[in-house]
Amino acid sequence: MKRYITFLLTLCALGLTTACEESYLDEVPLDRFSPENLLTNEAGYDAAVVSLYEGARQEHSIASNNFEYMTVGTDQSQWGRNDSRGNKDYSLLNSNLEATIIYWDWAFKQMIVRANLILDNIDDPGLKIGEAARANIKGQALFFRAYTYNFLANVYGGVPIVKERIVEPKFDFVRNARVEVLEFVAQDLEAASALLDMEVPDGRIPRAAAFHLLSEVYISLGMEKKDDSYFDKSIAAATKVISKEAGDYQLMTQRFGKASARPGDVFSDIFADGQINKSSGNKEVMWAWQFENFTPGGYSTATLANISIRYWGPEYDKIQSPNGTANLPSDSLGRGIGVNSPTNYIKYDIWKLDPKDIRNSVHNIRRTYYYNNAADKEYFGRPILTRRGADGQLYTIKSDGTQTKFVLDTLRQYYPYIRKIEGTPMGNNNLSGNSVKDFSRMRVAETYLLRAEAYFRKGDKAMAAADLNAVRARAKARLITAADVTEDFILDERSRELVVEEPRLRTLIRMGRLVDRVRKYNSVPSVPNGPSSGSTIQDFNRYWPIPQKVIDANTGAKFEQNAGYR
Repeated sequence: MKRYITFLLTLCALGLTTACEESYLDEVPLDRFSPENLLTNEAGYDAAVVSLYEGARQEHSIASNNFEYMTVGTDQSQWGRNDSRGNKDYSLLNSNLEATIIYWDWAFKQMIVRANLILDNIDDPGLKIGEAARANIKGQALFFRAYTYNFLANVYGGVPIVKERIVEPKFDFVRNARVEVLEFVAQDLEAASALLDMEVPDGRIPRAAAFHLLSEVYISLGMEKKDDSYFDKSIAAATKVISKEAGDYQLMTQRFGKASARPGDVFSDIFADGQINKSSGNKEVMWAWQFENFTPGGYSTATLANISIRYWGPEYDKIQSPNGTANLPSDSLGRGIGVNSPTNYIKYDIWKLDPKDIRNSVHNIRRTYYYNNAADKEYFGRPILTRRGADGQLYTIKSDGTQTKFVLDTLRQYYPYIRKIEGTPMGNNNLSGNSVKDFSRMRVAETYLLRAEAYFRKGDKAMAAADLNAVRARAKARLITAADVTEDFILDERSRELVVEEPRLRTLIRMGRLVDRVRKYNSVPSVPNGPSSGSTIQDFNRYWPIPQKVIDANTGAKFEQNAGYR
């Protein structure tokens, strides 16, 4: 287009055209995927909606295939290396850290831009779209805009609210207060909850998901405004889901699907490969990121799909048998690299309350590993046995009980394996660390936990205990009383139920608990005198910093940095 305009101007200057009217310079979009050509009917708008789902799925891996910043450096996991990366040293969390920039750009350059593009003209009566389809399209765009702003509010605090498409350069953005952002989120979700379909294809956003997220946002508003009426609104929103008024979703209490024919329990069935979605009989999961093998668009990128195994799985393939034969990446375990190394809080502490909790059963957490390399005929298929040496390190032992020379690295190679992450390898390649198992993002179990939190915050501990017990009863865990209900107990129950699924960083930030929980549960360095998240986190780390490039580019107005950052 630039060459074409230059050519016309040259002709005008040389007097080689009969006229040089402004109409010659009007840009006419020729690409069928330009908004003017694409967004004219239901198919075009649905293609734009699909781009929102594609963007939402990128949240999972956009920071890196090594760093899962929504959990690492929290109370649940530490960076699985002995260096200072992965928020193992919070003094490195600054306004130029790549992760702070990547998530900001994901939100403002992808998700919000795409949502606003859809919302900009969806109400035009001249569009060739049926009213039901129009409502559902608008509801999905509103949901994702709300989801993204809730993400921003629970990572950066207050951010600029951009309600419309920006079609020309703008350099005078001003941050809205966090409470204003949350109010905007609630408005979008309230509108979305009236527009979204209740029954949707796998992977699409149903009405129940909007009420689920709205329940969380109302809690945040209640805390921000110190107004208990928002907790009542949160309870009402969650009840829409739990009562099935918003759709046919429920807490699964009986075994189901093909997995039910194998050893396991109802909790393992919920996460069994091939039965994450409602079409497989799973009525608990309201929304899941979708991944598909050997399908265009089935992966986030050509090399990244569901990388939970890579993040959370230990490097068990680096373990050697007493004869010095290394393990192999296997079909069931994939290839982890041990970067989200669970803290002792996740590995042991949360299970002390009730060791019989099925969420801690062998079907859901693997604590015994086996030598799996057939080249070692003596140890192939045998469990890996261990013992603490005189130096305090963990060694493998031989069949006769004698200690070997092989030290087990409990930071990255040998620790409990959370089996939610197991799934079919991407491209059937065990070495990829990726799977194509769909990833649960919203479940009814969490809806109960949100309602329990809302009841707790308004002072009704009896009702909070009842909702917590609904989740605990399914797990065959000991039931609690109203006296047991505290904010810490709710956080612990969220860990027992939602570990791996939950973006723990955002939960802790929205509750105002990031700093003290990291100090309590993630302060032990992985090497003597080494860094740890808990020993380096400061009070101002309660929010992430605004990327410096954003502040520098905003030349038309002052863009405030979060307190404590430079």
